[in-house]
Parts: sequence; C-alpha cells; structure tokens
Amino acid sequence: MKTRIFFTTDIHGSERCWRKFVNSGPFYEANVVIMGGDITGKAIIPLKQDGEHYSTTFMNKTYEIDSQEELDKMLKTIRNSGYYPYIGSADEIHKLSEDQDAIEKLFNKVMYDELIRWIKLAEERLGDSEIKMFVCPGNDDRFDIDPALDASDYIINPDGKVVMIDDDHEMISLGYGNITPWECPRDLPEDKLEERIEAMASKLENPSTSIFNMHVPPYDSTLDLCPVLAEVDGGELQVQTKGGRISDQPVGSKAVRAAIEKYQPLLGLHGHIHESRGFHKIGKTLTLNPGSEYLEGVLRGALIDIEGSKVKHFMLTQG
Repeated sequence: MKTRIFFTTDIHGSERCWRKFVNSGPFYEANVVIMGGDITGKAIIPLKQDGEHYSTTFMNKTYEIDSQEELDKMLKTIRNSGYYPYIGSADEIHKLSEDQDAIEKLFNKVMYDELIRWIKLAEERLGDSEIKMFVCPGNDDRFDIDPALDASDYIINPDGKVVMIDDDHEMISLGYGNITPWECPRDLPEDKLEERIEAMASKLENPSTSIFNMHVPPYDSTLDLCPVLAEVDGGELQVQTKGGRISDQPVGSKAVRAAIEKYQPLLGLHGHIHESRGFHKIGKTLTLNPGSEYLEGVLRGALIDIEGSKVKHFMLTQG
C-alpha cells in the first residue's frame, strides 16, 4: 500500500503557516500530515486599548487603530507573523512590563489559548476525513502545550512514542534537541537524547521500514549547517564571518546520527535549522529537512511517497 506523507516543521506561531498545514492533506492528496516541531510563537505583542481606539508597535512601526476592520487586520498580521496579540488598557500593559512573572504567566495562557484555537480549526476541517495528522512539539516549545495536543480527539502527539502511520510503517518521534545557546525548554545533552531514542527504537518491529521523526537533524549531514555564533560585549551572540562570508558549522545531534546509522530506517524527517533545506542519504536512510520561512508566511515542506521498504518519490515544496 502506497502512503503519501506531507511533512513540515518550524512554523513558530505563524497562523498563516498553520492554516496551510491544515489544508496540505487535501491539497497534496496526502494520507498523512506531520508537523515536526517548534509550533509556537516567541512573544506577545500588546495592543493598548482606550475606548474604541487601539495603538501598538509592531516590527518597529507604530500603528493607531480606530475601527474594527483595522483591528481585525492588525490581529491577523500579528498572528500570521508568528506572534501573539494581547489587548489591554495602557495601565494594565504598563504594569505587565514591570512584572516578568506576570508576563510569563500571560504568555503561557495566550500561547495555550491560541494553540487550542488552532487545534479546533484542524478538527473542524479534517476531523471527519481519513487523513492522519501528527503534531510533535520541538525543542523550542514549552511543556505547557502538551496537554492541549494530548487532549485532541483528532490530532496525534507522537512525541516519545512508537506509532503506526499506516498498516506497514512505524514512526518514532523526538521533539527534544541537543544543547543550544538559547537554553530552550527541550534541550538535552547528547547522552540523554541517545537514551530517549534507544527507548523507542528498540521497540520497533521492523526498523528498516520505519520513520525517524526527529526534530533536530543528524550531525554533519548538510541538514544541520548553521552560522557560527560568538559572544560579543554584553553577552550578545553575533554571526561570525570569514573573508566577507558567513561562517557555518554543523550543529545537529550526534545521538540522532548514531541512531540512524545503527537502525537504518526508511526515512528521517528533521527540522530545527531553518536555513538547511535539503536531503541527504545516511547509508540506506533518506533524511530530509524542508527548512522554514515562517516569517514570510511561506510553508516549506516535503512530499514523500512510500510503499513497503521503499521511498518511491519525494520532493521539497513551498507555498
């Protein structure tokens, strides 16, 4: 039986990309759609409300809003760019700006509520279809979102599990990644990643026809090339250049690579490094990273046809 998979990742809160993902199954005639992690946004954009007037600063530009139509357009723009809008009085927003704990609590609530809205959209559009939807968190996603994913009657959160995507193919998924400079919620040392991968992979009945859905790409695979960063004054990270060109280096996981080399799954699905779009063979395993262009609202993905022990066809997509 042939199965068509649409895989994407790293949308970082972009509602436009989420909507495209929800539509990807019918559009590409895919039986299975997979989100590989880093689903949520990074910040709240406050809108100060004074009666029927609103004001906000977004992307270094100040907006004065005086109609519901303008407000709806602004909210859509913020959400499509991967941020979370929050409306409050000038006094409330000023108090929040001086209370980091309150900001953290508000961010978690807004992030959770927005994800619930996304999940409901997917359930309404696809809940009665035969398309399977898997949504895995990534290393940048807070643990607060897991209950929302787990509560869905339609979406499957495959993180840390062995699941069947069809009658013939098992999939293991790992949202955690190796240590990054940003100390993300699901960053782990390589030995801990190895333990988590082995706990799943050792349960596979047929590794050669399985799929490794690992958010972080395998080390030194061309799917993990990232600009070299170094701390400058004040602890800020700065991209390093050499001869006028940006220097890059492999930053993927050695544990992920070792597991792929050991088990030789049919397919490796990865993300994490937005600029390393491409594919690479590790032994018999085809590994893919579709990259990410979420800020522009572009959904980058991979369309893969598998049948038995073979990848029959694949292509990288964007739209």
